[in-house]
Amino acid sequence: MDDFAIPRILVVVLIPETPEDWLTQSETELCIRNCGYWISLRGMPETPNTNSVNVTIPKTNQFTVAALQSIMEGISQGVQP
Repeated sequence: MDDFAIPRILVVVLIPETPEDWLTQSETELCIRNCGYWISLRGMPETPNTNSVNVTIPKTNQFTVAALQSIMEGISQGVQP
């Protein structure tokens, strides 16, 4: 379904089992380690499954600052992710 007013992206962050290995927080920063990947849900087929859906995200779709900036800039120019 492509008629959503708000673009929908899925971001998956790979994390170790223990929070201490991937997350640190203080009054001045929040640091999340490891990698996140994103994919646009635009054009994905509808599914009757309400429990889980398998999605393949290319490793080239790293969710970086530059990727987020590019997604947001595209949206501001009317280009849907």
